[in-house]
Amino acid sequence: MIEEYGNNKQRKYHEKEAFVTGHDGTTPHEIILLCMVVPVGLQLYCKLISWLDFRSQRGHGTTRHRSSGSLDGVVIEFASILLPMLLVQTSFLPFLAGPVILIGGMLTFASFLPHRGKRKVQALKDSNKEQSRGHHAQQMNTDRPLFLSIHRASVYLLTTIAILAVDFPIFPRRFCKTETVGYGWMDLGAASFIIIAGWTSSSSSISRYSFPSSRGVKETSAHQKSIRKLLKKCTPLLILGLIRLATNKGLEYQEHVSEYGVHWNFFFTLCFVEGFMVFWKGFKSQFSPEALGKGSVVNLPLDVLLALGMMIPYQIYLTTGGGQDFIENGERRCHGGTPYPWLCGLFVANREGIFGVLGYLSLRFISEDVGRYCLWPHSTDLRSIQNKEVDEITSESTSRVTQSTSRQQRLSIMVVLLWTIHFGLVYGMEIPTSRRSTNVSFIVWALAHNLTILMCIHFVLMRSPLSEYGTDISTRLAPKLLHAVNRFGLAVFLTSNIMTGLVNLTVDTLHSSDVEALVVLSLYLTLVCAGALLLDKIFEAKVKLY
Repeated sequence: MIEEYGNNKQRKYHEKEAFVTGHDGTTPHEIILLCMVVPVGLQLYCKLISWLDFRSQRGHGTTRHRSSGSLDGVVIEFASILLPMLLVQTSFLPFLAGPVILIGGMLTFASFLPHRGKRKVQALKDSNKEQSRGHHAQQMNTDRPLFLSIHRASVYLLTTIAILAVDFPIFPRRFCKTETVGYGWMDLGAASFIIIAGWTSSSSSISRYSFPSSRGVKETSAHQKSIRKLLKKCTPLLILGLIRLATNKGLEYQEHVSEYGVHWNFFFTLCFVEGFMVFWKGFKSQFSPEALGKGSVVNLPLDVLLALGMMIPYQIYLTTGGGQDFIENGERRCHGGTPYPWLCGLFVANREGIFGVLGYLSLRFISEDVGRYCLWPHSTDLRSIQNKEVDEITSESTSRVTQSTSRQQRLSIMVVLLWTIHFGLVYGMEIPTSRRSTNVSFIVWALAHNLTILMCIHFVLMRSPLSEYGTDISTRLAPKLLHAVNRFGLAVFLTSNIMTGLVNLTVDTLHSSDVEALVVLSLYLTLVCAGALLLDKIFEAKVKLY
């Protein structure tokens, strides 16, 4: 009896392992199409919440605005943004035609919603004018932009859905991680986290290097404090990586060995990336205006230069030095004759994860410079804002539109440039996209994809009804679920991983019907979002997990 149970357990383990391995992926165009449910859903949400807000004000004869955190606001957000995220990752939507019909239907529905009156919007602006004016300069310089927070939250949610959905037959196999080369929906998860970390980190670099200060001692103390804070991030990541390794081996959870290797996982990669960034930012601080003096050239794209210095020799090794073949077909153990057989064995067993650090580090560096160019105001813009008195800012909406238009133009230029580079690498230089080796084609594709979706989200918010409100009001009407997920991203990601393991231990995912799978995934997504809302409610604005 015990032997039969053990055999059945081993059989299920190998079935699940085979179910998530050996896939060739899909096309980058389909992946872009699937992700378009985020900006399109956001457009639908903005129209719905703005329309309902106008009806509520008209019905009560007041300028008080509703909050996106109300029950109907959360339901609207779940139905218009999160539910489409789930549906596009199921076989309920046929290839290409399904997502096109879904997105087209959402756009059509949004277009029929009436636009609320301008007079009511102006009244809302006037009621919020004093509060907005008091915090205008600070918001322009320090707040993380709403479009970036929404994109970050959508990455967390799409990944959260995929890590469980992949274990069900309802999840199309072409969306799984690719075995060797190609484009996989799930290939983008880790890369997207690295890219977003670079974009958000670039904001602190802007504030640190754009405004020279005479308070040298305080600046140095602040820099040392930031280094200590960043170093503290490495310890929990390392601990999480060890816990992930122990649970996978101890529970015999199915593994995709070609993803990172036998023992490696994404937490180890993130730990190495964040750790290296500590030393790199310390070195780069020597090129600040305070260190070099006035008139020095400090605008060199040091991050991109270092990324090129890493990726060019690495890609040469992959293409001409046999590196790609070694990563794809090499053995998982070393034979006799090596001076340190255990170290050699550890390396070859985890070569995907170890080599991947080079690619992800390069991606992080490039993302920081792309963020500085595309997302944040240039130093001249920031100085002009700082030098203005609040009373001299004649029109908040005009300033916001001008800044948004400039950012949209920079995003569009960079998107076209990155896609041109990517297809030039793939078709011109014949370097296929490989998530497994994290080659140059892969990192350019991941960055181009994320920047494309970010550009679309920015465009939607720039043209949405919420853009006509004051800053404080538009923040209150912003998607509450996405705000909570963005704020507690790490907690959401860890919770989803734990729940994924529990589902796999208690549910026969391989033999579940599509309806059963959809019910489980819907309940799972609801619980994850409820947890994020609960954390947001408990901690309010006092705690931030990242």
